[in-house]
Amino acid sequence: MNRPWRGWLVAGAIFVLGVAAGGAGTVWLGVRYLRQSLQAPASARSTADRAAERIGADLTKTLQLTPAESARVQAILAESAGNLKTLRVQATAQIAAELRASNARIVATLPPEKRPEFYRVIARRYERLGLTPPTPGPSP
Repeated sequence: MNRPWRGWLVAGAIFVLGVAAGGAGTVWLGVRYLRQSLQAPASARSTADRAAERIGADLTKTLQLTPAESARVQAILAESAGNLKTLRVQATAQIAAELRASNARIVATLPPEKRPEFYRVIARRYERLGLTPPTPGPSP
């Protein structure tokens, strides 16, 4: 007995599994990249450094820059990459401060018996990003 719907069912299952695996992989890589970005010190080699080198090499080749011109352009790009890394570190500090403040505001609105569970949920989210979770403070 021939059942052509089985082929379509198998194809549909493969498609759904492919979409699920692709989505999960994308989320995993995104969280990993975000975690690395948040934890990287300003002195670490970053995307900004690699981009500055690529742009410098591309400009040198495309514009046929002399070695002196290329060195000046590369120095400007390196300075810009350093400034971008400093901005990232400052933004990360501001983000962490805002998260702490919003957590404190949320805790202030929760009844005391729900606060430990809130800290447990928040701790899991912080740990996924590789950040230090907030610690329960005194009750407001």
